[in-house]
Amino acid sequence: MNTIGTLFRLTTFGESHGPALGSIIDGCPAGIPLERELIQAALDRRRPGQSSITTARAEPDQVEILSGVFEGKTLGTPIAAIVRNTNQRSGDYEKLKTEDRPGHADAVWRERFKHRDHRGGGRTSGRETLCRVIGGTVAEAYLAQAFPEVRTVAWVSQVGNLVSAVPAPGLTRAMVDAHATRCPDPVVREEMSKRILAAKEAGDSLGGCIDIRVDGLPVGLGEPIFGKIKALLALALGSVGAVTGVVWGPPDLLARIEQPGSIFHSQKDTYGGIQGGLANGEPVAVRVFFKPPATLADHAKGGRHDPCIMPRAVPVLESMVSLVLADLVLQLNARPHSA
Repeated sequence: MNTIGTLFRLTTFGESHGPALGSIIDGCPAGIPLERELIQAALDRRRPGQSSITTARAEPDQVEILSGVFEGKTLGTPIAAIVRNTNQRSGDYEKLKTEDRPGHADAVWRERFKHRDHRGGGRTSGRETLCRVIGGTVAEAYLAQAFPEVRTVAWVSQVGNLVSAVPAPGLTRAMVDAHATRCPDPVVREEMSKRILAAKEAGDSLGGCIDIRVDGLPVGLGEPIFGKIKALLALALGSVGAVTGVVWGPPDLLARIEQPGSIFHSQKDTYGGIQGGLANGEPVAVRVFFKPPATLADHAKGGRHDPCIMPRAVPVLESMVSLVLADLVLQLNARPHSA
């Protein structure tokens, strides 16, 4: 499957070292304001080479909109957009023809498909996520029209064993982007940066967590059985390559589940904004766990890789959430409501 969504659908295509990667967004209604600059700004938040703690691959990631937009508005037809690769160094990956990186998709893809593009990881590369950011930006443009109160913001909450404080309400993306780690906690983010740089120099890597908060969702968004909003978020977020776990609820949820029900259910934010599979009007809270990147040692030193993927994954996760929400809003609007 290269497509996600039921009514609002994103299909991604392309490989890390191919001519281009791209997105096809189908189901976006007509008349939604959408400028190329809006998508470009989102891609700039994800692009490689943006700081010393990310990969050194210097891709400008300039987006080209091929269809579906005219005079700054969507047409209701499929939106196609591509980003051309310009800074490949495929020779760095010759070893990967015969050597599999532990923890990566190399071995299982070879077994499944019998033929694969080993350059930069091919389609299993994190570079594929730029396609998701394109789709997520279109989804956010639609949500801005349908439910302008909806706000999604993600931030790096843990790197290795360094855990940030829970940010106060009102956190914005600009506040998150103010530091290269995308951690809003001024107490720990400098140490996070130092550890990521040390891992990069050593050919090692670090995992951690990203927290996501969604405000302004209408009560009842989601479906009560197989279309639960928590299940759809887990599907979307879990499809990101380095993600190894998803938890809904407050940051201290694992401690709270040790409490008896009389205490657990007396705390308003316990449910993470979701009850019975539907949004309950409270902020939706999700924590996403990332394993350390699997490219290590000589492979890491020869190629160009992120020693810690979370800073660049923040806009990717925001995009995946927006894709889910846009699809659910379209489904909600398409169904008759009881009297």
